Amino acid sequence: NITVGNQTTINVVLVEDVQALDEIVVIGYGTQKKKELTSAISNVKAEEFNKGSINNPAQLVQGKVAGLSITKPGGNPNEGYTFRLRGMSTIGANTQPLVVIDGVVGASLDNVDPNDIETMDVLKDGSAAAIYGTRGSSGVIIVTTKKGRRGTAHIDYNGMVTLETVGKYPNVLTPDKWRELSAETGEGTDFGEDTDWFKETTNNAIQQIHNLSLSGGTEKTKYMASFNYRDGDGVALNTGYTQYNGRLNLSQKAINDRLTVDLNIGATSRESQYGTDEAFRFASIYNPTAPVRSDDPAYDIYDGYFQQILFDYRNPVAMLEQNVNDGKDQRINIALKGAFEIIEGLKVDAFYSFCL
Repeated sequence: NITVGNQTTINVVLVEDVQALDEIVVIGYGTQKKKELTSAISNVKAEEFNKGSINNPAQLVQGKVAGLSITKPGGNPNEGYTFRLRGMSTIGANTQPLVVIDGVVGASLDNVDPNDIETMDVLKDGSAAAIYGTRGSSGVIIVTTKKGRRGTAHIDYNGMVTLETVGKYPNVLTPDKWRELSAETGEGTDFGEDTDWFKETTNNAIQQIHNLSLSGGTEKTKYMASFNYRDGDGVALNTGYTQYNGRLNLSQKAINDRLTVDLNIGATSRESQYGTDEAFRFASIYNPTAPVRSDDPAYDIYDGYFQQILFDYRNPVAMLEQNVNDGKDQRINIALKGAFEIIEGLKVDAFYSFCL
């Protein structure tokens, strides 16, 4: 309550709340105010992202958007995430949502570091996704990366080191149980060792993440540049990856601020050790009394690894340490956008982009 007293008027100043009233959300080739959106469009901002050890942009919104299922089978650090947004449209068709990064249609989430993402918009209904034609039939995920802001230049660094280990191994026969069963059945050969093949094929995995960014700007020019380094081991022997990622976002105004030119460049180089999942099948069936390696000259042809000459029966440690299954992946996205205001309220846009 406000006491008026002898006053005949009260001066009241209304303060605009941009976040509550006019928050802008990107939808396809344009934008809309949040109050005009339907429930079929979800917007997740940086402060709402999942926290912790995030290795892929998919993890940022995992569990944040109703109807968006994000899964990753197993613990292979090189295994990708599976998205399901609008179900399976047809058997054998691509059921992954279309990804748009800074206007680049069909870009890969593997070419953007989670630290560089400002917002993620998810278009779930057919009318919104139809902006992109049949490519958007399984939904659309629009990623907007961080941009520079006017003011003093800022240098930001964040890093993280994590340790990953196996929580529980499959329940298989121990050497003692195997010997009891062998004595009952009269089958099998006891080689005299006590080997846990699952522990022999796995190790503690250490991952390190480093992110360095520089941002700032003036009335005419705004910029944001970042460099990201990720190195992660897998829990399986000889698996993991090393990844370098760089990004540059530059915005320039000219001709009395009527012309705006935006340049976005993102590049990623990743070297991966894929290993072989087949080794775990053999770890579950291999004789637990057999040694990993042997000094017997008979095994010199196997580089000292113990082997039994049986059909489809291989030493799992030898599979992981002797087989080379490496790969290198390089990606680059470049987007250039120009907007010219002819008269107030009327703009002409031109956009060019490509992915490699």
